[in-house]
Amino acid sequence: MFERVAANDIGIIARGLFILLAIIVIGVGLAEHQLTTLTQRPEQERFFYIGRNREDVYSAYAFGYGLTLGKIYPFAHISRTDHELVVHIANHAITIPAKIEIDGRFIGHWLDVWHRQFVDEAFAAKEQVLEYWNHIRPYIETAIQAVRTQAQAAIVQIKQYIGE
Repeated sequence: MFERVAANDIGIIARGLFILLAIIVIGVGLAEHQLTTLTQRPEQERFFYIGRNREDVYSAYAFGYGLTLGKIYPFAHISRTDHELVVHIANHAITIPAKIEIDGRFIGHWLDVWHRQFVDEAFAAKEQVLEYWNHIRPYIETAIQAVRTQAQAAIVQIKQYIGE
């Protein structure tokens, strides 16, 4: 009944979930920016934020939910740079990137390739349609001429019938 998911399918699913998460994070950030602009609060984007005040109270804020931890027993040390957030727990360090850089040049490259393929296919289709038209044009002209002669003969018969 249940089958295991193939390894390459897991990669595709993980990539899709990552893209969905990125879209959600960007959307929440944009919504919070708009709300900040509408309410004219000081500019402070915090759809995801981790910080510490002077009394060693840690505050975390993500997607509208806040959590505050006070320092009763020292169990971790959090340090932050412009590019990463480092959490030291016991003898382990967990590094979380604070800035994610995405190179979009490959998207532009593939859009250019797709555009060139589309234009080439459009020109090929146009040439094929013109070739088909040149093949069937004599038949269509012959059929139109036959319809004209039959229509003229019918008009002559109607005039004769009306004239009698």
